[in-house]
Amino acid sequence: MSSAIPYDVVIMTMSRWDGDVSSAILSLAKELAKQRRVYYWDHPYSFKELLQNWSDPGVQSRRVGLLRQQLTIKKVAGTPEGFHVVTPPLTLPINWMSPGKRYERCSQLNDHILNRALTQLLKREGISQYIFLNSFDPFFFRQIRQKQMPILRIYQSRDDISQEAYIARHGVYLEKEQLEKAELRLATSFGLQELLNRHSYPVLRLANAADTALFAQGRLPGQLPEDWPIPASDRPVIGYIGSLSPLRMDFSLLWESIDRHPDKDFFFIGSGELEDRNLLNKPNVYVLGPRPLSTLPNYLRGIDVTVIPFLCNTLTRSIYPLKINEYLAAGKPVVSTNFSKDVSEFASVAYLAESAQAFSDCIQQALDENSESLSEIRGQWAEQNSWKVRTAFFEQLVRDKLLQKNYAKPD
Repeated sequence: MSSAIPYDVVIMTMSRWDGDVSSAILSLAKELAKQRRVYYWDHPYSFKELLQNWSDPGVQSRRVGLLRQQLTIKKVAGTPEGFHVVTPPLTLPINWMSPGKRYERCSQLNDHILNRALTQLLKREGISQYIFLNSFDPFFFRQIRQKQMPILRIYQSRDDISQEAYIARHGVYLEKEQLEKAELRLATSFGLQELLNRHSYPVLRLANAADTALFAQGRLPGQLPEDWPIPASDRPVIGYIGSLSPLRMDFSLLWESIDRHPDKDFFFIGSGELEDRNLLNKPNVYVLGPRPLSTLPNYLRGIDVTVIPFLCNTLTRSIYPLKINEYLAAGKPVVSTNFSKDVSEFASVAYLAESAQAFSDCIQQALDENSESLSEIRGQWAEQNSWKVRTAFFEQLVRDKLLQKNYAKPD
């Protein structure tokens, strides 16, 4: 982008940098930070959240700044030089309110707090030109002060916001508002793109990706993690890494697959709990809570077949599964339900099932057909969906939009 003007990036998102679950927007931010300064805003803490999570390690590390109502900016060890974490002052907890005048007044006050923090950030860091990316956090920065407007305002949708009751309360109409104000509109899947395009303004697809260099380590020989729960044996291990949310997981399908494969062990790593607690009583089911992203290849090393047992519903139709590229980068066979147009793109390198019985059959087929050559093909496929590739595409979208606004010169 040598022909484009230099700019910094300010990112507002629901995903905090040190959250339990790996975040696609955080990965994009870190890749961007290899070339330019990126300021990754924590989703604002409310007074209520501070008190309720007083002993939480994430709150403890931020407590002094939050109590003093200070903007804090810090670097994080092990991240690119340009990556900065920003924690804004406390905001009011208002999602419980009904839409109306009271909510609007409190929302304006929260935006006043954040705009004042943004002014401090721009001044303290010497930021003269920046793009503002709101990644699926439509509740904040509904207004940005004119004197500190970015050269480009972007909104990214990452999920069908209408499908989760808590955030849908205000999220549906606030996302529409953010999309109307944005100059560049992005969605992470075909399903979301089609859904949002109904609002009569163009939405472009910027799909999720993977840290392929990290997950390729899952193909290398090495020790299994110390907390590996499965006793050593020759039994195949079927594994899933990710959220165990009942909004996405097809637990009846899992039950049938586990019952039909008593000779295999099923291993789950992720946040949340298995909806059907009886699954935990099965002798071939093992569950661990979330683990840091950097350690996941070590667990994949011990998994023979990876699975994505998602429901086929309104929510999952809008999902581009981040984990599929992580699985493939590790060279692992992937068995998935055919829940979205996006996952259908992987039909040549994954087993896509249309029913519970087909899903169970595909697990055995994946084991029987696996080979080193197929593992190599999977890794090569994942490389096409690395964060390096995806970030270059994002930069091109930004450049094209800045050209339209006469902020950049063509090559």
